[in-house]
Amino acid sequence: MKKIILLVFFSSSLFSQISSKKIENWISKNNELDGSVVSIAVKRIDKDKKIVGSGIDINMTPASNVKILTVLGSIYYGDSIPIINYKVYNDTLKISPTGYPLLSHPKYEDKDLGKFLKKFEHIEYHIPKIDLDKYGPGWAWDDYNNYYQAERSEIPIYGNVIQAVKKSNGDIEITPDKFKIVIDFEQKIQIDRSEIENNFSINPSLLKLGDTIYYPFITSRKNTVSLLENALEKKVEFNKEELKDYDVLNSSQVDDIYSAILKDSDNLISESIAANISYRLNDTISVDKGIRLIQNISKQVELFDGSGLSRYNLVTPKSIISSLHNIYDLIGFDRIKKIFPKNYIIRHEEDFVWGKTGTLKNNHNYSGYLITDKNRIYIFSIMINHFTKDLSKIKEVIVDFLIYLKSNS
Repeated sequence: MKKIILLVFFSSSLFSQISSKKIENWISKNNELDGSVVSIAVKRIDKDKKIVGSGIDINMTPASNVKILTVLGSIYYGDSIPIINYKVYNDTLKISPTGYPLLSHPKYEDKDLGKFLKKFEHIEYHIPKIDLDKYGPGWAWDDYNNYYQAERSEIPIYGNVIQAVKKSNGDIEITPDKFKIVIDFEQKIQIDRSEIENNFSINPSLLKLGDTIYYPFITSRKNTVSLLENALEKKVEFNKEELKDYDVLNSSQVDDIYSAILKDSDNLISESIAANISYRLNDTISVDKGIRLIQNISKQVELFDGSGLSRYNLVTPKSIISSLHNIYDLIGFDRIKKIFPKNYIIRHEEDFVWGKTGTLKNNHNYSGYLITDKNRIYIFSIMINHFTKDLSKIKEVIVDFLIYLKSNS
């Protein structure tokens, strides 16, 4: 009798485990996935468990799943974000940037840098070591007018965008107020900018009361110094010499920055942290060097930016699983729950899944961590590329798999 009971228990336990065959069967039964390239990888968090799934070694377009790798890189290379190099000389603060992106940001509070800089009456801005293009390879050339493709720079300020707000009295408030603004009631869009100059035009009649619009400006070192003066309300001198023998001010908002990248999927902040990773190891602000460092951690990836905007990026679900596992090992599940968004698009359900989406046209991915009904923690990566169905249908399929994994593992 004992042998029979043990056999039944063992068989039941074995049956409850997710397997590659079960995942492949699940994919084949979903008509919404017909014609798509589908790769799914799943792994129980226990280190001795193997990865199961379908197409786990297929190169896929990750979109913003790249941000998982950028956050891993920042955690792996110190988990501390330097925000400014500085040296106090007599009554002057000498500074050199690190790529830190929150100074006077319109969406995110900067708790450190602005307060620090305002303590000093005299500031000198020293040029940093930099190897940075404004846009990444494979970015859409005509998306320069969208918030999600604000230009990279050595020290983003105001998020490298202007903010236009229609006040209750009908006035348009512009921040920063340093650029030429023309009111044009004839133009067909709310706000526009010359492709090659910081000349903006706004049609106030197309903005509703309380509307807030963000529009990227063209960055330059001259603009940076001018905008620093605007933000700090004091003169900033420019010094062409490299700053040496400096101290480093580190951020007290590391998890806030990771949350902006993972929860809000902010591209410029993610690009800036990739460049900041390079600064930490190479003393150079460089996305290219930063992503090479990230690639040293995450195998089976080919990266061209730190945010996922580039269609040149390629990753495998297996590599995403490895990256998620590294994050888990480095910071633990409690902190993961703090920086990752929860529950995908699922409503009226207890918190059971924390993950990052990644979307470009005809490509949608979702990767993260899931707690099953048996209280087991799984890592997963669901990557669906080249679909032609409505995105809402693809999202419903992913929800179905998440519930399936939750109930059957």
